[in-house]
Amino acid sequence: MMWRVLGDVMFVLHAAFLLFFVFGGFLAWKWPRLIWAHLAIVVWSFAIVIVDYDCPFTGVEKYFRRRGGEVPYESGYINHYLDGHIWPEGATPIAEKVGFALVVISYIGFFVIRRRRRAKLRGESVGPRT
Repeated sequence: MMWRVLGDVMFVLHAAFLLFFVFGGFLAWKWPRLIWAHLAIVVWSFAIVIVDYDCPFTGVEKYFRRRGGEVPYESGYINHYLDGHIWPEGATPIAEKVGFALVVISYIGFFVIRRRRRAKLRGESVGPRT
């Protein structure tokens, strides 16, 4: 029973990790110090996609599920839980591109907001003059 609960906890932590990957850059607009944690997760996620290795979260979840008497799923977390459920089956590469595009958009917004805040603190005008 405990092992199954730990498997479920890893499932939830992995989901939170993925949600933070997608939306963490936007959260950093409000809480700028989050950008460093988010940047680390973006680098981690980029490496997993580029090198195509298994995420350690998935391995730990599968370990707990095996210890709990379950047969773990064959594929990775995203293919098992998201592909065909959250987006159409086989669209994971598109979903990855959308996720990384949202990261880029959030970072552009982060730097624009940061520049405006710094200019405001210095009493400068930012943007087009009217």
